[in-house]
Amino acid sequence: MVRYVPTFIMVGSFFLYFVLYKVVFPMTRPKTTAEIERTLRMRDAHNFSLFVYSAICCIGCTAYLLLDGQLFDWHRLLCTPVEGTLLRPLSVTFTLSKIWEWWDTAFIVWLGSRPPQFLHLYHHATTFWLFCFVMNLPGPEKFGMMLNGGVHMLMYSHYWRPWPKALIPAITILQIAQLAFVTYAYTVNPRECPDALFNAGPQEYVLEFITAYGMVPVFLAFFIKFFVKRFILGSKRSQRSNKKKNIGAIKAKES
Repeated sequence: MVRYVPTFIMVGSFFLYFVLYKVVFPMTRPKTTAEIERTLRMRDAHNFSLFVYSAICCIGCTAYLLLDGQLFDWHRLLCTPVEGTLLRPLSVTFTLSKIWEWWDTAFIVWLGSRPPQFLHLYHHATTFWLFCFVMNLPGPEKFGMMLNGGVHMLMYSHYWRPWPKALIPAITILQIAQLAFVTYAYTVNPRECPDALFNAGPQEYVLEFITAYGMVPVFLAFFIKFFVKRFILGSKRSQRSNKKKNIGAIKAKES
């Protein structure tokens, strides 16, 4: 029975997220002006704290790997375990922070003008589950803290204090790039380290290993779709709308 506890925790986190989203968050929606103002302050503190925390994970992990000589050594980066180093407790907290990020959904339910989209829901419901697997391979575990931590540092800094409009697409581009790169690292990590204990993982724990491929490619596909819809098609629609307004203004002046 004990061997199934990790599975219960991972799968249970998926269902717990939707219980919170469908039941708990709507029941606790702020109603009065004072409650809404307090919730706005809570959201501001949440975004700032995750911005700072993500920066600590990204910069701290990068600095450690640089000082240890791993950062530019592909084999060592993928094969050197984090056990017994400062990266182990940092990695554990980083995985747990994926539950902390569920507050993003709470604030959308409490303060948003429309419900969360599929990408937001699927991403938040499965990321903790995903990172429980990712942290079993040294390469993706380190890249998670560096790259995912870096993207979240930028993203939550934007949520805390909005960036200039022209810079916002960079966050989604970097999110797409890190998802693709970490998926590659996850795929090649076992065979890059033939003497490591985790080398047999894809053969001995087939279902566990391929679970990640049921999550990250979905994230990747929907982030690309989101980018195209918002920053390419949305930009074109905005340009056409502005053009019509300008033409209308010119005709109005002529008349």
